[in-house]
Amino acid sequence: MSEAEKRRIAGCAFDLGNTLINDTRLTTESVKDMSRWLFNQSLISAQDDFIKTYMKVNSETVKPFISHTFGEIEFFQKTLQQLSINKVSANEALLKYREILMEKIHPDQNVLEAFEFLKQKGIRIALLSNESVPRVEAYLDKTGLRHCFDTIVVSAGIGIEKPDLRFFQEALNRLAINSEEMVMFGDNAIADGACKNLGIFFVLVTGYRNQSWVWEQGESFQPDYVMEKVTRKDMEMFLKLE
Repeated sequence: MSEAEKRRIAGCAFDLGNTLINDTRLTTESVKDMSRWLFNQSLISAQDDFIKTYMKVNSETVKPFISHTFGEIEFFQKTLQQLSINKVSANEALLKYREILMEKIHPDQNVLEAFEFLKQKGIRIALLSNESVPRVEAYLDKTGLRHCFDTIVVSAGIGIEKPDLRFFQEALNRLAINSEEMVMFGDNAIADGACKNLGIFFVLVTGYRNQSWVWEQGESFQPDYVMEKVTRKDMEMFLKLE
């Protein structure tokens, strides 16, 4: 009998970026489309320069409670300044970028079916994300997944980020379950894997994993189980309830 089978799983917690959605591809494609829009508006002369500069600024900006996917005004302030672009404001650029990005987000039937399966088994579901509140709200509105979650814990909303154990404890408190009853699904062995220090079962989700898309510092934990993507089939295999 596996460790997962021994546990009476009462709650499943999911990271957002690069776990439920491919943030790396979403950001890369959105920045490319943003550069094309700027070029077509005669606001820049070289699309590649904008892409390289923005992605570098994004990657090198390490601070809590920001969204590397949804973008921040400081990303555009620095990018436009470095490229000497003054025909568009950072705020205008940010709004256009987010418009482009949101057009690329659609409901994921695989994720929805996985969540519905867990609900049928009486398992509570939480979203645990190191993100900005606007990004998470926009994602939930666009995908229609809000109703699936029993609780949503966003770092910017509570002032704590994973791998801080208080983040996971907040989720446990809201779900009213013990650590041994919860499973954490995430792509980040540092931020999400830290849940193991509380006795939470850690499932590494590898389908969208990108090691260069990790800004958290700390110990990297070995997963208790590895899953490619969050689908009903993968959940059935994990819980061995099919």
